[in-house]
Amino acid sequence: MWAWHGRERLGLLRVRDDVLVMHVLRWPDEIRDPAELLPPLVEVSEDEIKGALRSWTR
Repeated sequence: MWAWHGRERLGLLRVRDDVLVMHVLRWPDEIRDPAELLPPLVEVSEDEIKGALRSWTR
């Protein structure tokens, strides 16, 4: 266990080749649902799609 930014953290320290490697383990409240990171859904008209494809193919 180590402290960083005023908070205790769990970590796994191990040796890989000639280097010390620390893997940070997360507390359950630090893990977010990936669905929260999705951008909001947007409605796109056919004209907008055609315009985007037209400028993309030039």
